[in-house]
Amino acid sequence: MKKIAAILAGTALLTLGTAMPAHASDDWTKISGWSGLANSRATGYMGLPNQIEGWGRVDWSGTTVEVHTGAQDLFEGDGFCSATQIRYHVKTGSSWNPDWQYRTPALDCSVNGSQVISPYYRSNYPIKDVAFRSCLAQADGTILSCLDWA
Repeated sequence: MKKIAAILAGTALLTLGTAMPAHASDDWTKISGWSGLANSRATGYMGLPNQIEGWGRVDWSGTTVEVHTGAQDLFEGDGFCSATQIRYHVKTGSSWNPDWQYRTPALDCSVNGSQVISPYYRSNYPIKDVAFRSCLAQADGTILSCLDWA
């Protein structure tokens, strides 16, 4: 309960439904590692001290995109998890879908001193407007609340 109270008191939050791993749609394919795309942006660590933290990295060349994230649960015994979520727009057919797509590549539910690091995922379709955020989640991936997008 302490973790939820700290997040609700200190940040702007959104409540969402169940998180989907990056591979849960055909927007992404898991790849073996970084492929060397020309451009990159990393968020640095996002989170709340002694609660949750996460990070995201996006690499791209044109609208070919790769994402890679990490999450770490820092508070033991509350039954909650840390998740790093991404959002993006995808082009299907000849037009960009105006609706945000959401995926959760990294979910950590154990306070063992290590973060969960996602595989690299490469887009199967043109992708733009990628953003990341750290979230409080349940073990089944249901997102409870999140920090602002980075």
